[in-house]
Amino acid sequence: MNYNISDKVIPDSIDPTKFDKQQIFGDSTNSGHVIIRTSKNEQLLYLDYAGIGGAPLYVGMTKSRGNQSNKLPVGADDMIGGLQVYARTTPGSSLGYCQEETPLAGGLHFKVAGDYSGTGPVLTEFLLALTNSSGMSIKLKVDADGNLQTAGNITSGNLTITDQEVIGMHRPIKFVKAILNGVEYAIALHPILEK
Repeated sequence: MNYNISDKVIPDSIDPTKFDKQQIFGDSTNSGHVIIRTSKNEQLLYLDYAGIGGAPLYVGMTKSRGNQSNKLPVGADDMIGGLQVYARTTPGSSLGYCQEETPLAGGLHFKVAGDYSGTGPVLTEFLLALTNSSGMSIKLKVDADGNLQTAGNITSGNLTITDQEVIGMHRPIKFVKAILNGVEYAIALHPILEK
């Protein structure tokens, strides 16, 4: 199946309590946790699916406000969920997150958009946080409309686009192709004048 930008995604409703086999950790008052320990380079969590070609295998997460006895709708700017990675920086025996031994190194996060009104579909944003010598910060954001914002340069093949302001000469030395709504255009590349 060929997927394109702006294709609609319509998932089926899922009730995990109706699964044939399940193991639930935690209840309405006590949290549940799963920790897998190993010293081998192996697939610690491996999912295997065989079925319909257009039905993918997902890892699902549901975010609610409130508590397990009284689940409430999410609101604007709520963090929904994602994947966080930690890296050990000092010897130790900590298991899981420990700022002194295994600080947070990066994350993929989904959050509710700041302009979500609380009605209709939940507007979402995707964030990528990475760590450099200045610490961890959001380096890439895709908003609910698919607009991409990046903290760094964008490189495609031999072309790198930056947000640095420069002064160019009036005669372009090369043109590159850009496509807008199926129509091809030429973008002029000018040599940079020395300041």
